[in-house]
Amino acid sequence: MYKEKILNMLRASRAGFLSGEELGRKAGISRTMVWKHIKALEQEGYGIEAVPSQGYRIVSAPDLLREGDIKPGLKTRVIGREIHLFPEVASTNTLAMEMASSGAPEGTVVLAETQTGGKGRRGRKWISPKGNLYLSVILRPDIPLYKAPVITLMGAVAAASTMRRMCEVKAFIKWPNDILVSGRKVGGLLTEMSAEQDRVRHIVLGIGIDANMELEALPPDVRAQATTLAAEAGGKIDRTAFLQQLLRELDRWYRVFLANEQDILMEWKSLNITTGNRVAISGAGEILEGIAQGIDDEGRLVIRQDNGTVRTVAAGDVTIVKKS
Repeated sequence: MYKEKILNMLRASRAGFLSGEELGRKAGISRTMVWKHIKALEQEGYGIEAVPSQGYRIVSAPDLLREGDIKPGLKTRVIGREIHLFPEVASTNTLAMEMASSGAPEGTVVLAETQTGGKGRRGRKWISPKGNLYLSVILRPDIPLYKAPVITLMGAVAAASTMRRMCEVKAFIKWPNDILVSGRKVGGLLTEMSAEQDRVRHIVLGIGIDANMELEALPPDVRAQATTLAAEAGGKIDRTAFLQQLLRELDRWYRVFLANEQDILMEWKSLNITTGNRVAISGAGEILEGIAQGIDDEGRLVIRQDNGTVRTVAAGDVTIVKKS
């Protein structure tokens, strides 16, 4: 608590330096404790200049998310009611599912700087170096099971919209859950849920976005197909500001979904790059190839094979073969 107070005072200082005596008086602690908290901030990566008879001032700051920076000005109705931020977790989705089962309220957000066991689709590992955004959101929509896949489409619309607004990049959606910029993957989504009979109990929407990491942090085979927002925008992004806008977009589009999921499908169609292309879909022990016709009301991909057969696919890995 005191460390946060000292950090906030240093960041808000317009005069530059603040003395240890002044910091201690305003925080209600001794100068010795002020010094200890200054050292703790330096260990977190803050560059703090100390000058005798003048005091302390911040000269550089690490690229770290802080709960105290995220909530102010958020102004959402549902998403972000609670925000839990961790330096490292095994998986934000796993933790969010546990919290949801224990009664965490709708709109709870779980964030982490890194993940040791991040989840991708079909049991794959989501490699999670520092500098990106890893979050999971707890949702409790009163909907039948067949509508649940549209939540993933809703999250993709929110993520792509945020990238376009905050980074001025042309972000597109590849069915079912990839966000692409310049033809390379910059983000992905993973939805998990708990249900009873034919109703949803709760859903966890996981989102991973490659923001400011160095591409060298990825294995070569992954690196060749990936990019970052920083690389596409020409400079590091403000992750806090981006996250705030993403939570606002999720809040807005979630309310749209609850009112009429058809509006989500229409927006998704305007942002997708799958429809109209020749695609190969692997999964369920077979590979289907054909022209992507679009999605149905439940978010499933519809393709027309070369023999004229129309198939509907609920899940699978999609490769765009070529422009049709």
